[in-house]
Amino acid sequence: MSKPPPPRYKIVERDGRLLTIDTWATQAPDPPPQRRADLIAPGDALGAPLVAALFRVRDAQGRRLLTTSPNWDRKGPRVIALSSTGERRIAALGLLSIGVMLVLLLVALIDLEWLLPIVVVVVVLAGAISSSRTSLVTRWLDSLGEETSR
Repeated sequence: MSKPPPPRYKIVERDGRLLTIDTWATQAPDPPPQRRADLIAPGDALGAPLVAALFRVRDAQGRRLLTTSPNWDRKGPRVIALSSTGERRIAALGLLSIGVMLVLLLVALIDLEWLLPIVVVVVVLAGAISSSRTSLVTRWLDSLGEETSR
């Protein structure tokens, strides 16, 4: 069992008065432990924090890992090690999705009746392309990086 570190402040009595002595004032405090910063490549500053927040797991080479599901990937479940191009594509898709959601929210706040035709069109199109959807997603996922074992 290790002993606890010495306290920073020490209370002593001098001439009937209590004094507080900062023990770190005479010696340098231990530096706080350094957290490993998630490196963001220059030029990717806009979408990189989004990718860093979504994909925290990395492989031995430091590439981010994406785990797919058979619900939306015909080759799934599988693990894809993202290339730098793949990270940029996912960041662009994430930012585009956030932008579309904000526009739809703005439309709903302005006039809810405008949102109904948009929702109907999206539902009809989603049903129409559902059969080819997984093959499109699988091809797109193949372009993000290489398949790897976890």
